[in-house]
Amino acid sequence: MAQFNMRSKPKGLFKWFLHAPSFIYRARLGFVFGRRLLMIEHRGRKSGARYTTVLEVAGRNPNGNEYMVTSGTGPRADWYLNILANGVEAVWIGSRRHHGTVRPLEPTESAEVFHRYELAHPRTAERLEETMGVSYDGTDDGRVDMMRKIPMVGITITD
Repeated sequence: MAQFNMRSKPKGLFKWFLHAPSFIYRARLGFVFGRRLLMIEHRGRKSGARYTTVLEVAGRNPNGNEYMVTSGTGPRADWYLNILANGVEAVWIGSRRHHGTVRPLEPTESAEVFHRYELAHPRTAERLEETMGVSYDGTDDGRVDMMRKIPMVGITITD
């Protein structure tokens, strides 16, 4: 099976394929993804243009109102830089649109979230590491070092 390099921006048909879930959310059919994915609406930090990005949920807090997502393409991903600069305009969970706030997670907290993700979804976690071009030695310290390369944020639903 061909490997995709998520360290560079997708182009062409693959780019369209990655954006297809946004069309599903905008049609208010996001429920098909359950709580495994969410969509954020955000503004460009330079252009001010409105963007949507669908992200996989790596974890949730016990109250269920904070969703942790990872920048699999690293700290220079446009959506990641945009929400650090401007926050999120909206968060779509299922077919519902919410307001939300953003908080960057420290690498130690990110590593704990990713460890729980690995336990729940071992095959997917392994494929994600390959796709994102990162790996670690299986230790807690190694996981923390890896999470410095793929930062994570918590998005809290406020309504």
